[in-house]
Amino acid sequence: MKSLNKALDIIEMIAQRGSLGIRELSSFVGFPVGTTHRIVATLAKRRFLVQDPASRNYSLSLRFLELGTRVQQQFNLTSIARPYLEKLMQETGESANLAVLDRDDAVYLDHVRSNHMLQLFTRLGARVPLYATGVGKMFLSRLSEQELKDYLARTAMAARTPRTIVNADNLAKELAQIRKAGFAVDNEEMEEGVRCVAAMVFDHMKRPAAALSLSGAVTRITPERIEYFGEMVKQYAIRISESLGFNS
Repeated sequence: MKSLNKALDIIEMIAQRGSLGIRELSSFVGFPVGTTHRIVATLAKRRFLVQDPASRNYSLSLRFLELGTRVQQQFNLTSIARPYLEKLMQETGESANLAVLDRDDAVYLDHVRSNHMLQLFTRLGARVPLYATGVGKMFLSRLSEQELKDYLARTAMAARTPRTIVNADNLAKELAQIRKAGFAVDNEEMEEGVRCVAAMVFDHMKRPAAALSLSGAVTRITPERIEYFGEMVKQYAIRISESLGFNS
């Protein structure tokens, strides 16, 4: 943690001063020159800092702009999608959720809870595995064959419930069905007694921006009503996509 705090101090100092050399930076942050140089070298290697060839000074890279843009997009996405989540919840009576992809997890960015008493894992800020959730499988269905292989190679698919898919071949078959149907189903795979139905939201570049889902008790989201909920989620996902500038 000490090294992390030092790295953050260096980033904040460079952000404040604009551009600094190693010795000047070392003096400002109060770290030994060697320590400052090691941290700066790591940050530069990770593309968070850039060095001017002439002055040898370091400044923040465009990586921060890239990250900031992503955060801004997520806030814009939330504000745009929120009215649709509310309408979807009101129309179906089930909780509506919006999740984004974060590396090998899905993170719930927004959540409109239904009036039902069931406590769900789809709470705001929850991080869930891709292979065990409707929103996650929706993201996986958009991966190329090689990207899916890479994901499976680095992911230990642990059973969250007796229904969790933990076999790569079975997951591949499930993803093929999802691509055909246009929506994904979490059939008590993340939490027993809870079923979710999800569809993809696209941005103006026709790239996956988020996954929209409905979640509720299996006694209400029954196998006989899966098609109905799937179509509802798809319709609202299209509306959000169009609000983001998507044009099919």
